[in-house]
Amino acid sequence: MELLNTSPEDKAIKYTIDFVRIPSFSGEEKELALHIRDLLRDQGFDKVIIDRVGNVIAIVKGTTWNKPLILEGHMDHVDPGNLELWHYKPFSAKIVENKVYGRGTVDMKAALASMVAAAEYMLKHSFKRTLALVFTVLEEPAEGVGFKIAIEETVKEKPFLVILGEATSLNVNLGHRGRALIKTVIKGKTAHASMPHLGLNPIIALSKMIKYIGKIALPEHGILGKATIAPTIINCSPKCSSQVPDLCEIILDRRTILGEDERDILKPFTIVHEGLASEGYKVEIGIFTETIKCWTGAKVDVKYFFPSWLISKKSSLAVKSLSVIRSKVNPNAEFKIWNFSTDGVYSAGERNIPTIGFGPGNEKLAHQPNEHISIEDIRKATRGYMGLIREYALEK
Repeated sequence: MELLNTSPEDKAIKYTIDFVRIPSFSGEEKELALHIRDLLRDQGFDKVIIDRVGNVIAIVKGTTWNKPLILEGHMDHVDPGNLELWHYKPFSAKIVENKVYGRGTVDMKAALASMVAAAEYMLKHSFKRTLALVFTVLEEPAEGVGFKIAIEETVKEKPFLVILGEATSLNVNLGHRGRALIKTVIKGKTAHASMPHLGLNPIIALSKMIKYIGKIALPEHGILGKATIAPTIINCSPKCSSQVPDLCEIILDRRTILGEDERDILKPFTIVHEGLASEGYKVEIGIFTETIKCWTGAKVDVKYFFPSWLISKKSSLAVKSLSVIRSKVNPNAEFKIWNFSTDGVYSAGERNIPTIGFGPGNEKLAHQPNEHISIEDIRKATRGYMGLIREYALEK
């Protein structure tokens, strides 16, 4: 597609196709990051860098207002999974019936492409407020971690407003539940499987714990919905069919609502800890932590507790943003929330920075086989980002 003298909407479509054709698994975002960096450098931003963890940050300086407007999204995506379930190759970016198919179309390369095209077009205007595009790494495994480093080490100024490009079906999203990973390690005693009474089987202990989990009373929020808990990963060792293991681990995904902290979500497990300890097991329960390696070689320590957040629909920025989207893109736009978690856990959840979401695509298609996005959504998202930039960053 020839880009000379084409509209920003057409450029966004071309960029979407280009981005999707570059696989960018978490921790392997290098090729896409370099591609986007070079693209942004050609557009005339005042500063375009890749930071120490691999985030791409592009800044155009405003003349007066110091607090920047941030357009944010992540570059990584999840694995395509079983390729037999895909109608088209997941990195082909094939266009069928005015939809672009591919892993990362909805989550969230179409949004990145629309942001790039919108910002490129608006650069010909005079900026009163600084604008920064912040495209992060490692969001899929550890939301907010890359974003925090970008804001605190490169942008440095506390933002005026963060606009997340995660899929909203062209509505304006105001928050979501938080996410925590609870890791439990149960240690027993190994034995030959023909003589299990000589051991202490942690799998049996784990089965008791899982049964207990289903009885935990979980809180509910009027807007964000109910907190949830789900076992997602189980490991035991040694892994031998004729041997009772002596160790079992489980990871629990806990979705939190406003006001819940680490202590709140761990407290119900005190009963489990005491009960299993009385049977001779050694039990460790806590928030899961690990070190993740970035594509740059940098290592980041991650504690998997990401807070819930919600912006008031009565706030001036929420009201104004909805008005912009209704006038420029979607007259039926509404305030919504996400089911999943986003980089907003840092900006709004941790730092209390005003944060909203606006992006193309349906969130229900994220992480699914045959993920796809309509070309019309890409066009509208581009116009939406141009409208938001004009509202918040340009000279009036």
